Amino acid sequence: MRLSKLSLVALTLGIGLVCANAGPQPGPSIRTLVKSADLIIAGRVERVQQTGVGSIELHGRDYARVDFKVEMSVEETINGEPSPFQFTFSYSNPGMDYVGNVAEGGLTANSYQIVFLKKAATGYAFVSPFFPSLPATPNSCGPSWQIQSDEDPYNRVMQRMLNLLCTASNRDEKRAALWNLNSYEDSSAAPLLKAALSVPENSSDDVIKSTLLSDLLMWNDLSVLPTAEDELFLPSQQIEGYLKSNLLLAISHLDSQISVPLLTRALRLAEPDARVGAARFLEYTKSETALDSLLSDLDDLDRNVQFAVMQSLGNLTGQHDWRPHTDTTEADPFWTACIIHWREFGAQRKADRTEAQ
Repeated sequence: MRLSKLSLVALTLGIGLVCANAGPQPGPSIRTLVKSADLIIAGRVERVQQTGVGSIELHGRDYARVDFKVEMSVEETINGEPSPFQFTFSYSNPGMDYVGNVAEGGLTANSYQIVFLKKAATGYAFVSPFFPSLPATPNSCGPSWQIQSDEDPYNRVMQRMLNLLCTASNRDEKRAALWNLNSYEDSSAAPLLKAALSVPENSSDDVIKSTLLSDLLMWNDLSVLPTAEDELFLPSQQIEGYLKSNLLLAISHLDSQISVPLLTRALRLAEPDARVGAARFLEYTKSETALDSLLSDLDDLDRNVQFAVMQSLGNLTGQHDWRPHTDTTEADPFWTACIIHWREFGAQRKADRTEAQ
């Protein structure tokens, strides 16, 4: 999951963070994992055994080190020298990724994974300690469920991962597969994501369904927009506010003539999380008409929504000094001054418009 999935629940699958300078760091894209790997293998992780402890120095800092041995049953070597069916390798935590971030990342026994390895001084290391592997399945959904006809490593990785969406995989595996898609690089997955919407197990899961819709909207597939609108606005659809916020983020990337009216309508949703999202994402439309929507929502009863409204107003107009700080309260004079400023700005905007007519 990247910007389009910031609100989603994190899916750890055996990954932990140790020393990221500004909190959890995003992993590389699937394409980057493929390009950076000397060996890519798909198969079942049979056993993960701790073999030792010690210390390791990374960036001049000492960390406690834990060593593991992995036993895998390899079904396919997707890239690199062919691996034996029974493949054993070792790794240590923590590790450092290709840009120097330090993290713990491991494998979970009794799971089917695509593992990305690079050559090390002794044996192999994970390409990314944040994302050492991707969930996958050995099962296929047949010739109609094919991402592309060519067999390069990237497409083979994508195919195995996306097969989770049409097979009897568990919910966490399906969610993890969607989380790892990159909205800017993996558009070839769009036909399969659209087909996945018709799979009952997917359409009945709020997280999976909203993620499928969000990804397709990011790829400008307007055919799913009516379904997304139903998810947002129909009273019978009781999805959580953060999922609505994800949908609104995707909608903000559409043409402003489509996005601004929908985001404006979302400012009246019952869920504060969704209203906060609508207020922040109106800024992303870079539309003059978004200003009127934001100004009309200055009196929202939720302070977080008010904060988001003023952040977006300040960024859209370039009046950055009139964005309240995160630590202000309603009793703070600066907060009150910002509210007054934007009310006066709105009144002047209306007066200018009236005069122009």
